[in-house]
Amino acid sequence: MDSKQEAFLKELLADFKIEAAEHHQAIINGLIDLEQNPQAETSPQLIETTFREFHSLKGAARAVNLLDIERLCMSAESVFHLLKEQKISLSKEIFDVFHKVADTLQIMLSEVEKKEKSIRTEAIKTLQRRLEKCTLTVRQTSIGLPTPPTFKSDASERQLISEPETGSTSQDELPTAEKLTDSGSVRIPTKKLNALLNQAEELISAKSTLQSHINDLRDIRSPDESLYKLYNNMSQFQRSFTRMIDNLLVNIKTTLLYPFSTVLDMMPKLVRDLSREQNKEIAFNILGKETEIDRRILEEMKDPLIHLIRNCIDHGLETPEERIKEGKPPKGSLSIFIIQETNQQVMIIVSDDGCGIRKEKVLASAIKNGIVTEEASLKMTDQQVFALIFRSGISTSPFITDLSGRGLGMAIVSEKVVKLGGSISVDSTIGKGTTFTILLPLTLSTFHGIPVRVQDQLFIIPTNSVDLAVRVSPGDIKTIEGVPAISLDGQMVGLVYMNDVLGIPYRRSKKEGDTTFPALVMGASLRRIAFVVDDVMGEQEGIVKDLTPILGKVRNLAGVTILGSGQIVPVLNIPELFESAAQISSDTSVNTVIGRMSPEETKAQSILVAEDSITARSLIRNILETAGYIVQTAVDGEEAFQFLQKEWFDLLVSDVEMPRMNGFELTSRIREDQKLSELPVILVTALESADDRQRGMDAGANAYINKSSFEQSNLVETIHRLI
Repeated sequence: MDSKQEAFLKELLADFKIEAAEHHQAIINGLIDLEQNPQAETSPQLIETTFREFHSLKGAARAVNLLDIERLCMSAESVFHLLKEQKISLSKEIFDVFHKVADTLQIMLSEVEKKEKSIRTEAIKTLQRRLEKCTLTVRQTSIGLPTPPTFKSDASERQLISEPETGSTSQDELPTAEKLTDSGSVRIPTKKLNALLNQAEELISAKSTLQSHINDLRDIRSPDESLYKLYNNMSQFQRSFTRMIDNLLVNIKTTLLYPFSTVLDMMPKLVRDLSREQNKEIAFNILGKETEIDRRILEEMKDPLIHLIRNCIDHGLETPEERIKEGKPPKGSLSIFIIQETNQQVMIIVSDDGCGIRKEKVLASAIKNGIVTEEASLKMTDQQVFALIFRSGISTSPFITDLSGRGLGMAIVSEKVVKLGGSISVDSTIGKGTTFTILLPLTLSTFHGIPVRVQDQLFIIPTNSVDLAVRVSPGDIKTIEGVPAISLDGQMVGLVYMNDVLGIPYRRSKKEGDTTFPALVMGASLRRIAFVVDDVMGEQEGIVKDLTPILGKVRNLAGVTILGSGQIVPVLNIPELFESAAQISSDTSVNTVIGRMSPEETKAQSILVAEDSITARSLIRNILETAGYIVQTAVDGEEAFQFLQKEWFDLLVSDVEMPRMNGFELTSRIREDQKLSELPVILVTALESADDRQRGMDAGANAYINKSSFEQSNLVETIHRLI
C-alpha cells in the first residue's frame, strides 16, 4: 500500500470513528429509553430507531472492512427485526445481552486503528450465540413462522438471510469531513480550531504591549504637536485593535462551544450499570443538555461529573427496601440540570433524593484526619461542615474499596472545578437528599488576574479566587489555637504570609512609617484564608501558558502569563496554595501547642499479615516494612487468630481464600472478640464480585482491595487512613 492509499485509509477511518460514535450513542440511548419504558406507546418507534442505528453502523463498518463489528451488528439487527415484527418480547435477559453488545462495540470502536485488539474473535462469537438464544422461542413455539435470520458461512456473502427492508434511510455510505449536515454546519478538526485560537490569543499580549507603549507616550507627552498627534493616532489604533481582537476571540470561542450532551449522553448507561450493580432502582433525569460550553471545559468536567454521579449512587441513594422502610417510593431520583446563568457563566446542579450527608460522620472524619479540632467543630455552621467533604482524606464511608471510601474523589472534583475558574457548593438534608451546585465560566483562554509582589518577585492571582483586599495592622491579628487570624464579617479568617507559603526568604521591605500591610482574602471550597503580600498592583488581563516540560510540575504554580511589558510572571495555583497554607498553619500549631516528639518517644506501628501464598506474603511484608511498619506474618486465618490472642497489633491485612480459616471467618471472629473488636481489618483478595465485597463488609472488614488492581500506594494509603 503506497503512502496515498495509507493517507486515504487513515482519513476514511477517522470519518468512520466520528459516524460510528454517533450511531453507538444513539443505540445506547435507545436501549436506555426502552428499558425504562418498555410498555410505552413510543416503544415501536424506539425499536425501529435503534434497529436502524444497528443497521447503519453495520453498513459503515462494512465500508471500511471492519468485519467483526459488522458481524456483531448483524446479529443484534436480527434480534431487533424480530422485536419489530413482535415475534419476541423485550425482557431483562435481552436488555442484559444488548448492553453487553454496546459495551463490546465501544471497546472495538476505540481500537479500530490499533493492531492489537482486546476483544478476541471467540468473545464476539460468544456474544453472537447469546443473541441467537434470544430468538430460540420463535423456533421452538412458532410452527410455520419464518426461520430466524442466520449467518451464511461464505464470507463473501456477509448478510442476513431474510434481512429486513430498511427503506431509504440507510446510511451505509460514509460522509466526508467536508460534508454538510442538514443544519448547514461543517465538521472541522478541533486541532485546526485550537491552532487558530492559540494564534488569536497571542494577540492579547500585543494588545497589552500597545497599551504599555501608549502609557509611555502619555508620560513623555510635550507641547510638540507632532508627538501629540502620534499619541492620538496610537490611542485610536489601540481602541480599534482591541475591538478587533475581542471580536475575533468571541467568534472563535463560539465555534469551540459544544453542547453538554456530548458528555451527558453517556450518563444514563453509567447510571443503569451502577444501579444494577448495587441493586438500586433509579429514575435518572437530565435537563438542559443542549446548553453549550467551551469544549476544553467539557472535557475536563467529564470525570468530575462521573464521580459526582457515582457519589450520589454509592453514598446517597438507598436500596428499594431501605427507601420503603423510610416511607419513600422504592425508586430513587437522580437529576442533572444545566442552566446558562449569564453570557459568561453556566450552572450545573446534581441532586438526589437519598439519605443526605450525616454531619457527625463528616466531622468525625475531619477530626480524625487532623483537619479540624473537636473544639472548632462545635462552632461550625452546616455549610462549613458540608464544605469539609471537599478536603482530601474526608470520607463518610465506613468501608474502603478500590473505587470509594478513600476521601480523595470529592477533593479532586473541587480542585478541578476551581482550576477551571469555577466554584462548587453542597447542600444536604437528612432523609431528603443532597444537591451539588457548580458554577463554571462559559469559555477558557483569557483570564483576569491580580499582580502581587512578594518580596522582590511578582505573581498573578486569578481574580475569581479573591474575595476582597484588606489592609491589616498588627493590632488586628489574633491567635486562635496558635494560628494567626483576623476578624472579617464576624468570622475569624486564618492569616498567612505569602512568602512563607511560597518558600521565599523573608527580608524586611516595609516602607518607612507604614503601619499596615496589604492582604488578599481568598476562597476555595468555602474555605477562606488571608494571604499577606508586599504590594497589590491592580488587575491584568492575559492568558495562562503551561510551564515548559523541562520544569515539569512546580508546586503552587498553575502556569505563567506575559505582562504588557513583556515580563513573564508565574500564575498561582489556588487549591495547592491553600494546601501549602494549611501545612504551614498545621506546623505552627504543632510547634506552639504540643511541640515535636523526640525519636525516643515515637513507636513504629505493628501489622499482622495473614496470607497462605509465600509470594504474596513476601510482597506485602516488603511493602509494609519499607513503609516503616513492624510486620508479623501468618500462613492462614487460624494462625493469625492465635497471634492476635497473644500479641497486640495495630492492624490486620488478610487474604480471603486460606486453609483452616478464611479471611471472612477470621474477620467475624475478630469482631466477636471483645478485646479485638476495634482492630482495623483490610482484606486483600482476588475475589472481585460485588457479592464478595458485600460479604467482607458484613463480616466487619474496614477495607477491601482487589489483587487485580493492587498497588503499593493503595495499601499503604489505606493503612494510613485506618491507623
